[in-house]
Amino acid sequence: MDTTDSAYGDKLIRLDTFDTAVAVDPSAEDDAKRRFMTLILQTTHRDNGNIGHVLRATNTSGEVFAVKLLKDNAILSGQAPDRSAEQSAAHLANTAALFEEYRHLCTVSHLRGFPRVYGYGSCEDDPLILMEWVEGTSLKQALPLLPHDVSGGLTTQMVAAVGNAVLRALLMTQGLVNPVVHRDLSPTNIMFRTTSRTLEQQIADCSFDPCLIDMGSATMALGDDTITRRADIWRFATPAYAAPEMLTQDIEGIAALRRSPAVDVYALSSILYQLYSGRKPFDVESTGAAATGSFYLIKTKTKPTPLEPRCSDDETLVQIIMKGISVEQCDRPTEQQMLEVLSAYLTDAESEGREGAGDEAAIDIDSGTHLKVDVAGERAREILEQARHDAMTRRRFIIGGVVAAVAGLGVIGAATHGFGIPDYLDGIRGSLDDYTWDQLQEISLKIKAAETRSEAREIAKRYHLLDDNGHIPYPCTKRVKLTNGLHVGAQLVGIRHDELLDGTGKAGLTFMFDAGIAERDAAAQPLSAGWADCELREWLDGDGLKLLPNELRALIKSVKKISNNVGATRSASCLGELPATLWLPAMVELCGVQPPESFAEGFHYLADIYNGEGKEYQLFRELKVSPYTTNETLVRQWKGKDTCWWERTASPDTSESEGTLYMNRVGHDGDAFAYATPAEKPNKRTCVIPGFCI
Repeated sequence: MDTTDSAYGDKLIRLDTFDTAVAVDPSAEDDAKRRFMTLILQTTHRDNGNIGHVLRATNTSGEVFAVKLLKDNAILSGQAPDRSAEQSAAHLANTAALFEEYRHLCTVSHLRGFPRVYGYGSCEDDPLILMEWVEGTSLKQALPLLPHDVSGGLTTQMVAAVGNAVLRALLMTQGLVNPVVHRDLSPTNIMFRTTSRTLEQQIADCSFDPCLIDMGSATMALGDDTITRRADIWRFATPAYAAPEMLTQDIEGIAALRRSPAVDVYALSSILYQLYSGRKPFDVESTGAAATGSFYLIKTKTKPTPLEPRCSDDETLVQIIMKGISVEQCDRPTEQQMLEVLSAYLTDAESEGREGAGDEAAIDIDSGTHLKVDVAGERAREILEQARHDAMTRRRFIIGGVVAAVAGLGVIGAATHGFGIPDYLDGIRGSLDDYTWDQLQEISLKIKAAETRSEAREIAKRYHLLDDNGHIPYPCTKRVKLTNGLHVGAQLVGIRHDELLDGTGKAGLTFMFDAGIAERDAAAQPLSAGWADCELREWLDGDGLKLLPNELRALIKSVKKISNNVGATRSASCLGELPATLWLPAMVELCGVQPPESFAEGFHYLADIYNGEGKEYQLFRELKVSPYTTNETLVRQWKGKDTCWWERTASPDTSESEGTLYMNRVGHDGDAFAYATPAEKPNKRTCVIPGFCI
């Protein structure tokens, strides 16, 4: 180890060993060493926990990481501590615990809602974990900035939004072969990322981007807590929020109880109790419990003050929170049941804005976690040697549980770009409907980031979004429940097709609904105007967007769409680019290019206008959708009946002859060309079937 103290207290370190969390090609090992093995620790920017420190670090290229080290390390002091036999035993046990934490971090690292992990290394024989530095604000820090009710607790909508965000992250792990239970949820360990949206924006949107940190107490739901049991390392979560079964050793079947997601349900319910009421359900800090060790008795022999609903509408929310802090696991709701209740409180609600800025991000990895070590030095060395034996080198693959998860899918290797998390680790599903929206967004981002279209298509194939021939496997839909109670399918229509509004490239995935989400006129002001001035366009990005469930709405990306913004015209100069979140398809996006000669004499100009509104989506091209015939695959329904549905393509010639805006529609028979109608007063109400990108 080579260390140098700067004038600012930073310390340069060079790692002795480092195993990357993903396989690295031997030819790239030098790059890996340059990226990960020489770090500058910012010793003044750290967070202290029970057994370790988390420090901000940068490499020589300026990349920012988080480094987690044990407290009694030689890295910061520059010399090995003189430990007693008892201290050495504790150090070895803590080292085994740190390695176990690394295993769990690797398992969830590729999931939205958890920090990414880069590898496990050592410096002067002291272990460390290198992972993502989460830029954001903890729930504890953000609490004063969130909208409060006059009663002193957060507004009902804000309570639901926080709970919804955390539950979505927890449920991401349920798709793993072996789900992970966090076991130490607290306001300190729930971060809101601020890299994409500021905290103020998240509050205004009533939609948070959570990151659950501190996996030191985590476990596999199907595991056997081998390390924990061998070492008698009992990881007591933060007492104020922990389930009773996490605060004792004297319950029959304790190991199985501690692997249940019900542990996280209890902790989250305790947090929501505090957010709603302004107080914790059990104030263990003021009872003397810390001195007597009676946390378990407090939570099992006393009852928290029942939550009182602030209004009749809050009764269901209060009930689910109180059920969540039931003593017995069987009395608690599941994570999915809680999500369904909380999501209902976000439906159609207008978010509240609030001025203020979040404090600087802080990671308090070990706060409230207590390790009781009762193991002889010889036994501790045994544990450590077993942990080292279980680790695989960076040439082979990933350690422990992650290897098992990958093997369970029959995956032999992992495709990576640079160093970090593989493109897939237990993330592949059989069909589109099997993915969560968060998982689909992760896939979309991978497709977007691909260097070539060919590479993007290979990623889509791995996730079964394209078949072996590169075709979208029709019908390729994911079921969606709208806030108006309708159930529709979101159909994948394109891969890397639409230009993102922010100029960062093309969205990875484009969807269209397979049935009507509403029935509306298009109406324009003035009546002769084009798509830009249609009331339907404004409705799509307003009330129309609110029909989508929160978990989907939060992920949708705005794109650029070209449209006829004049109406009656004979020139393609009418075409202009407009931003769109929800959008209607253009005729060319459904049917493809129409040659000028396909139009009657004197109307060849229509080809330039229609064809200029975009390109045909892959799905419709593969289904051979035609502008000259009916198309069974374009037949859509509204409340069980075949219906006409809007395109965003104006009919320039008819608009000119009639003196008002005519908009094209897809007919009830799937004809995309022959059903133009007045935007203001169509011959019958017409359905809205929009598309979106994530």
